[in-house]
Amino acid sequence: MSISGDPDDAVAQLRKLASDAKLDITAAIDQLESRIGFMAARGIDVARTRFSTSFGRGLDYYTGFEFELHKTGDGVEPLVAGGRYDGLMTQLGAATPIPAVGFSVWVETVTQIARAPAASGGSKP
Repeated sequence: MSISGDPDDAVAQLRKLASDAKLDITAAIDQLESRIGFMAARGIDVARTRFSTSFGRGLDYYTGFEFELHKTGDGVEPLVAGGRYDGLMTQLGAATPIPAVGFSVWVETVTQIARAPAASGGSKP
């Protein structure tokens, strides 16, 4: 399931879907709503943001929120990707978990997009 458009409507639809399916996922939906509010409070246009419940970075060390940023339109490959990985250091031998968040930026791709002339369909990310 993907959530896009008006975040309030999308969260309401998600709550209704969970209720209709008799799923107790209120805490997870509350977390999603909190994250949406956090981003909106920092100036991110959440109406242009898509949340996918089936998304995952596919790396075992992630322990929480994961994300990818794509170019609008044909953005198949990510420009930026990352997330929380609090358990990574214990997997590498640390005695206790160390809270962490990180990301990668595909600098060459971002640079190419920024340099692309508007007439050729290029736009800034």
